[in-house]
Formats: sequence, structure tokens, C-alpha cells
Amino acid sequence: MAVIRTYIIYKVKKMYQPFIIGREKLLFELLIQNNVKQCNMREVDYLCEKLDVEHIHEVIVGNLAKQFTAIEVRNGEYKLTHPVKGSILISLSAYTLNVCCDGSRMLDLDLFVSLSGSDDRFFAVMGDIGEWGWLKPVRYTDFSTREERVFL
Repeated sequence: MAVIRTYIIYKVKKMYQPFIIGREKLLFELLIQNNVKQCNMREVDYLCEKLDVEHIHEVIVGNLAKQFTAIEVRNGEYKLTHPVKGSILISLSAYTLNVCCDGSRMLDLDLFVSLSGSDDRFFAVMGDIGEWGWLKPVRYTDFSTREERVFL
């Protein structure tokens, strides 16, 4: 029996990504709190970008159409089906991609690779099991730390 996995994916603003690196658990807790309240809290508005619907459509339809046998688009929702892997249901809100994967974990990987190929600032949470992370692993060398000198 396949386990259905649900993800909520946000896009962190570029200027705040270096600040969040190393503080992902705090971001996770904030995003879970936002989801429980079912509203867009000021902090989420401050740290996360509103999603560009056209860009997301290009990523989903353009990149994933090659890997799935059927893609249905209805009222801003996407259903992608693969005969062996299973299906993905994606809905959009202002700040989130709400994803439900039913089948192989390869579905998750296909989606994550497509999204992370378009931008490295996507952050996913699985609140029901307490997991979170960047869709594209962060290279710490990308965010150089400045040496600070303290004179006493």
C-alpha cells in the first residue's frame, strides 16, 4: 500500500536566504504555525515570495510533461499521472505549492528536481511528520561569511 505524502512548498526571498541558512528549523516552525492558522502571517509575507503563477505553470507543464503520461489542469490545480510511479496533485495559493504525491518517491524527486532547476530558494515542509528542507541542497560557499574582527 502506497503512502500519500503531502508537502507545502514556499519560495524564500533571495535577500533572506543567507539569514535562514542554519535556521531552517525556526523557519519550519513558523511555516507550520502559519499553516495551522490557515492564514498568511506577516512573517511569511516578509520572508517568502508570492508565487509567480506563470512561472510555476511553465515549470510544471514544461519540465514535467516529458516525464508524465497525463497532465490535467483545472482551476489552477494540476494532476500529473505516471502509469508506474503514480500521481501528483498540485494546487497553488499566494505563497504555497500544496503537493500531494500518491505512489513512488520518484514522484517527489521529479517535482523537486524541476522546481529546484528553476530556482534554488524553494523550501518544503511535511508538517504531519515534522520534516523540512531545501529542494536544492544549499552550498555554504555560495553564502560567504564575512570575518568580523573585534578589538578590545
